[in-house]
Amino acid sequence: MAAPGSTASTPPVPSHVPVAHALRRPAGDETAVLRRVVSMCGHLSALAAQNTELADVVTFLADGVGAGVVVLDRRLDELARAGLPGGDDLVGGVREQAGVAGLRTVLAAAARTRRALTVPGSAAAGAATVVAPVSVGDDVSGYLLTASHAGSDLTEDMRLLVTEHAAMVCGVVLGRELVVTAAAGRARQELVEGLLLVRDRDDPEVERWAQHLGFEPGRGYCAVAVSLAGDRAATAFPAVETALGRLAPEAIVAARADEIVAIVPATAGGAPGRGVAPGPLATARAVAAGCVAAMSGRAGASVPIAVGVGNPCDTAAEIARSYAEARHALAASEKLGEFGGVTAFADLGIHRLLLRVPDVTDLRDFAEEVVGALLAEERTGGMEYLATLSAYFEHNNSPRRAAEKLHVHPNTVSYRIRRIEEITGLSLDVRRDRLMAEVAVEILDALGDRSGGGRR
Repeated sequence: MAAPGSTASTPPVPSHVPVAHALRRPAGDETAVLRRVVSMCGHLSALAAQNTELADVVTFLADGVGAGVVVLDRRLDELARAGLPGGDDLVGGVREQAGVAGLRTVLAAAARTRRALTVPGSAAAGAATVVAPVSVGDDVSGYLLTASHAGSDLTEDMRLLVTEHAAMVCGVVLGRELVVTAAAGRARQELVEGLLLVRDRDDPEVERWAQHLGFEPGRGYCAVAVSLAGDRAATAFPAVETALGRLAPEAIVAARADEIVAIVPATAGGAPGRGVAPGPLATARAVAAGCVAAMSGRAGASVPIAVGVGNPCDTAAEIARSYAEARHALAASEKLGEFGGVTAFADLGIHRLLLRVPDVTDLRDFAEEVVGALLAEERTGGMEYLATLSAYFEHNNSPRRAAEKLHVHPNTVSYRIRRIEEITGLSLDVRRDRLMAEVAVEILDALGDRSGGGRR
């Protein structure tokens, strides 16, 4: 890495090259070359004031300097190139030229000094490469590299001057793109928020908002809400967004204050030989399960994750309803002390009503009033009355089918049902009593408050 005019193998990082020094006597017509350099810098300044793209800047620079030009971001991914055949690897060449110092050292020096540096060429190649930092505000967002072709009439100092000026223009262009991207991101976030929280479903603007985000009416979508717990929840949000983007590339994904929301479309088309594609709910379940698996499999990052899935919606106006259902499903897993995994609103059944009760204690008190005596009998006698009652209701009051599930004789189920009626004072042939008993059992199932057991 050498400063202009220096031949030492590892010289100190050069300071800014003054214009007077840069414009020393060149070979050939001095006046013409100087005029060209001044004209190039003026044209580059004009580009900075226009709606210019990086491709315009590097193309102009490559033509004017007679050099291959590449713009890299901070990760050394290529953003734009000009004056180089498609297969030419300018970065690889600089790595070889940098030698012991290494490319990272060269880039770090350019970033630290905010000045262009020259990396001398090899004896075989002869051409040197100029590396200039591309700054956006106080940050170095990338690097501009120029490698001169043989026979260029510009001196090394002139190339330093022009490359540094071009890097400044690239910084202006990147800064403008960042502003536009940020503004677009904010606008997109506001559109998503409008869809999730819309109250007037007849508002014609809703459909237009959704179409801007890629929503296709009639395709079928489900809202998926992802919640994370623990101290590392905030830092894991980007990983969730990445997982959702991979699992559902066409989903509308947005990060909110305490969750990630995805509006997941049904899989388009069917797989050859496998019939029709799964519907929106099946697709959303699969995406939710994949997201949980992806987060669970992250090395050294155990962050509890829960996902709620709303029912399908076909219009943009229904997205808010599906999202509210996904939130209810999330609340179900949290309220019932089972945070984690995937909970679909469609699977909640009567729980979707029970969970609207503000205080879970009220639910527990109701269940205690209805089947509290049965719980006490289980604790003292060990008979599985609640399990029998649940199986009996599940199989439409059939002692035979309930017995098959419990692996007992049907007469045993009939006996237990008679005992349940005696203990609770309920008559399961009476609709009101049967409904109260079913709700009580559902509450205990949801709250995990069953007790007793031991023998059948």
